[in-house]
Amino acid sequence: MRMRSVRLAYVIPPLLAVVLAFLGMLRLSDSGVVGVSSVVTAAAGTGTTSNGRIAVSLEDVARRHHATIVRTVADRSAPTTRRTALVTAAPGTDGAGWLRDGYPDFSRTVRTAVRPMAALDRYDPTGSYEVIGDHGAERVTAAALRGAGFTTSSETVPVLDRIGVTGGVQGTSQLTGTLVLGCVALCFVGTIGAPRRTAVRRLHGRSAGAIVCAELSEVRATLTVVLVGVPVVGLLLWFHNGLTSWETFAMSAAVFTTALLVPVVAAHVVGTLIAVRRPIAATLRGARLPGALVLVAHAARLPAVLLLVAAVFDVTAAVAAARSDSGDRELQAAGDAVQLWVTPDPRPGSETQGYWDRIGDFVGGALDRHDALLTAAVEVVTGTGPGSVPGLFVDAEYLRHQDLRAENGDRITVTDDRITVWTPPGSDLDRRAVIRALVGWELRGAPDEQRRHIGGGALRSTGAYTYAGDSSAASWSTDAVVVVVPDASGVFTPDQLGAWLSTGDVVFTSEAVADHAIEAAGLGDEFSAVVSVGQAVAERQRQAATAVGIGVLAVISGLTVAVVLAVISTAAHHRRHGRRLFAGIAAGRPPARVNGDLLLVEGLLLSAGGIAVVHRWWQTRPDGSGAVSALDPAARAAGVSGVSAVAALVVLTAVAVAVVAVSTRAVVRSRGSGS
Repeated sequence: MRMRSVRLAYVIPPLLAVVLAFLGMLRLSDSGVVGVSSVVTAAAGTGTTSNGRIAVSLEDVARRHHATIVRTVADRSAPTTRRTALVTAAPGTDGAGWLRDGYPDFSRTVRTAVRPMAALDRYDPTGSYEVIGDHGAERVTAAALRGAGFTTSSETVPVLDRIGVTGGVQGTSQLTGTLVLGCVALCFVGTIGAPRRTAVRRLHGRSAGAIVCAELSEVRATLTVVLVGVPVVGLLLWFHNGLTSWETFAMSAAVFTTALLVPVVAAHVVGTLIAVRRPIAATLRGARLPGALVLVAHAARLPAVLLLVAAVFDVTAAVAAARSDSGDRELQAAGDAVQLWVTPDPRPGSETQGYWDRIGDFVGGALDRHDALLTAAVEVVTGTGPGSVPGLFVDAEYLRHQDLRAENGDRITVTDDRITVWTPPGSDLDRRAVIRALVGWELRGAPDEQRRHIGGGALRSTGAYTYAGDSSAASWSTDAVVVVVPDASGVFTPDQLGAWLSTGDVVFTSEAVADHAIEAAGLGDEFSAVVSVGQAVAERQRQAATAVGIGVLAVISGLTVAVVLAVISTAAHHRRHGRRLFAGIAAGRPPARVNGDLLLVEGLLLSAGGIAVVHRWWQTRPDGSGAVSALDPAARAAGVSGVSAVAALVVLTAVAVAVVAVSTRAVVRSRGSGS
């Protein structure tokens, strides 16, 4: 026995809800502790007291308000996978339990060490304090920090953020929208498209309200999925993390299920009411569908096409970001290099020029001592128009760690203080124009002698490693203009060097070297993390793999829903115009001419999809204006994304035309047999 399409529409929401809830919980767990009700941010003020007194006052607040106050500090060597939670120990609170049993991480990629708030004297007290408690606890926590000499700001965490719902919808809009559209279509197919079920009930004297209530009994499919799925999901969670934070996960899944069921129930009710209004006799006899209904069936295909285009662009961008990290090769190239994360919390003077000059002087000294190396990936103008190309500024220490070869095969090294410019292999760039543009802007701080005598040549096509810190830049570049600046601290301003340090474009050769340099400069509070570039690579690969998986599901769902809607709209059209179709075929007219209106619809949908492709490509492509970075792998894959989206539209159109042909033969066969 076949499952009713309406019943299938009620099966999909709880399954999708579990996926979204799991993704949301992963993001929530990665960002902090679960269950936080408010966040108090403390910025250093004047006359701050000792960290020990701050810890004592926070413990007092926690005891009086039966709350837990948490100061989460990322591990400097592995900030994305290890962290320390400084918690208050009020009896009967979450903090006391964590100090006794440890903090249960939902995500298996993050490990949290729990220490008492008294250990705050070993950490920077400025930053965010997460409060698990009522509004009074938040207010008194802020007052305690202000009393210690800090300036504070407070923020209540919305309930949806607190249970991971907000995180679950990030990056999944295409998948969610496509499946919801498919469920709505299934509801209309099972009601308006099959009105005899409703007509029979009306023959038995049932009112419209009773029929709607009877139809809504299909919600038992959702309950069945929930009853069967709860033990299965529970077992999987037990294997994953020992059922950590299962209550929050269950709440998130329940919210998602409810939200996803709303459009399904609404479509089911509307479809049933429309079916109820149709004449009983005409319905049982198989009368033609109303023209408005056929028009709606065709119109429903437009959002499906637009969602498919968006999904193809998203998955192509995700694949491009994933492929920009080449696994073992990149880990080997990264070696022991580390990046410094400048402390993001509000700090005294952090918005002043002197603050960043101080950071820049620290960077310049590290470059001079060869403790750090320059690897600044930027866009440089071509000098022959408004366009730009990727550029990579490096120094002598970079060339000691990375093997860059000239076109003749010789390894590029630094033998004097001469700046050299190396263009990509096989490039049609005007080398002189590029150098003029560099001298006029990026290298304007170099001595006149260096700017007048710039050497270099062409690179061999092996690629230059960029030490990329995130997915906004490719890790390997084969089309970048490489600019070797032997004396970076003498060419670039401290402000520029400080900015490059904050964006990961200056890296230290090892963690030990970075720690020693920070300690010697007395800048320990200015850097929140010392991150291994190799670890950042692994984290990007993990995030990229998740994005690719979601994107592939969105594309598959989009194609499936688009094809199903094509079948539905074609069947509805032929049910209304079946006689005309049969008469035309019987008169010897070609099927393409008889189905001209359907083919026109396909042409319009293909055109609309093409316009959407061009619009998305125009927005995501690097145009040299700087609005979209030419270094971003997703932007550089805009052309491939556009071609892939066009290919998906062509495939969808071909399938839709095939559906028209098959449906036409079925109608002719049915009419011809006298049925």
